[in-house]
Amino acid sequence: MAFSNTLQTTLNKKANPKTEMYVDIAQSISGILLVGFLWMHMLFVGTIIISPELYDKLSIGLDKYYLAQVGIPGTVLLIIMHILLAGRRIPTRLRDMRITWRVAHMINHFDTWVWIGQIITALIIGIMAGIHIWLVMTTWPIRSFTSASRVAALGPADQSFGGFYFPFMIVFYVLLLFAGEYHAGFGLYRIFVKWGWFDRHRVGYVLKTITVIIIATGLLALYAFKKLAAGIL
Repeated sequence: MAFSNTLQTTLNKKANPKTEMYVDIAQSISGILLVGFLWMHMLFVGTIIISPELYDKLSIGLDKYYLAQVGIPGTVLLIIMHILLAGRRIPTRLRDMRITWRVAHMINHFDTWVWIGQIITALIIGIMAGIHIWLVMTTWPIRSFTSASRVAALGPADQSFGGFYFPFMIVFYVLLLFAGEYHAGFGLYRIFVKWGWFDRHRVGYVLKTITVIIIATGLLALYAFKKLAAGIL
């Protein structure tokens, strides 16, 4: 953690220490809020495992009280703010990237690799989450069968490729699930350790456990959507 912070400061030499502190606080708050949203979102999606009726009931409730109409734009704005706050420390020049990679190999420290993983998953999430939001908005309202149809879609590989069909959207959502949960879990870990709120080993164990539970919920939900689209559920 100390190395990654030193490297980030080196790549941002002109930063004012007091300003950096306020920006770090804002970044931490936006990160915590986004993780909270992500976990709540996964719990909502996970209701499909129980029954499509429960999933639809919650979806209708979100529409009835305009929670989705307010929540989605608010979440998008929060994501943009978090990207701007966190992005200032990402090495954008090729030279800086090479230095970062070379020194990371030399130090070979867990927290340093976590930081690099955060950068990679942030890029993945930025692209894939944008696609996901667009797909949801263009098939509104959110209902169990429309969600199932989206998950089961073969996407660009809809035309058979030598008799082989590629489950494009299943793979898409599995990648987004793992990237999102990695970024969320280790993001909270970095925040808690950075501000000294919890013991790093204990909080690491708790966050890993939560991450495994959320990923398992997501995978089961994808399986349930696939069965629903096939008319089995």
